[in-house]
Amino acid sequence: MVMTEVSLIERDEKGVTIKVKDEDISILNILQYEIAKQEGVDVVGVAQRHYLIPEYEFRVSMKSKDEDPLNMISIAVRRSLDKIRAMKEEVSSKVISSSNSSSSR
Repeated sequence: MVMTEVSLIERDEKGVTIKVKDEDISILNILQYEIAKQEGVDVVGVAQRHYLIPEYEFRVSMKSKDEDPLNMISIAVRRSLDKIRAMKEEVSSKVISSSNSSSSR
């Protein structure tokens, strides 16, 4: 099992750039979507440095230097996990419901 590696590349007065290795870009796209919905965010983006290497740079810049971009990433991770858990519960309930109705036939 390969572990995801996350490291801070740059931090300036309004933003951060982190490097994410050994992870699928889909995870970063979900975080990007969640972060982009927040009012204090100026720019959020993800870029793959080379198409054959699973290594990405993820940038979050805030409109104000008083807001913490790392906190915004943390909030986005929590919201994404909450949505995924809710989806898992919904799918599980549909599977159980479907198996109960098919076994009663």
